[in-house]
Amino acid sequence: MIPTTFNVSETEVYSEADVKAVMKFTYEDIIGFANRKLIDYERVKKWIEDITYLLNKRVLNSFEIQMYNSAGERFKCYRYVAIENSFTSGGTSGGINYYEIPSDTKFGLFADIDYSKENIEDVKKHLGERGWGINGSSLEGNAAYERSYSSGTLKLDRYEITKK
Repeated sequence: MIPTTFNVSETEVYSEADVKAVMKFTYEDIIGFANRKLIDYERVKKWIEDITYLLNKRVLNSFEIQMYNSAGERFKCYRYVAIENSFTSGGTSGGINYYEIPSDTKFGLFADIDYSKENIEDVKKHLGERGWGINGSSLEGNAAYERSYSSGTLKLDRYEITKK
């Protein structure tokens, strides 16, 4: 038997097919909020398109589905951290209890974008045309790892963050 050797380069990047595969699971997570009638389907569709765009442009560090109570205070989020050059297997979608979320909860999408990328000006222009603002921030709080979604060399780790 001839031994097989595999070389992995640091320049290995994930493909659009990897993004599509990983986003399938993320879509199932996010659509659950719409299925529970907490967010409308058009908004969810826009979020998925924007997240997919940012991943395909390779500028997304992480994103959060943030939840606000009736007083307008953030109290929880689901954070998805993008990891390149990861060769691990991922899980399946699910594990979010949509019925524990109060029906008057408001939602927002926050993206942590890498502004050092060469294509960032095109990305900023595109996001501006889609109504994105620049005044968001990540939620600080207690983080609990929940699961990973992966394909090829792209992995999204999902965390539940609750405000301290």
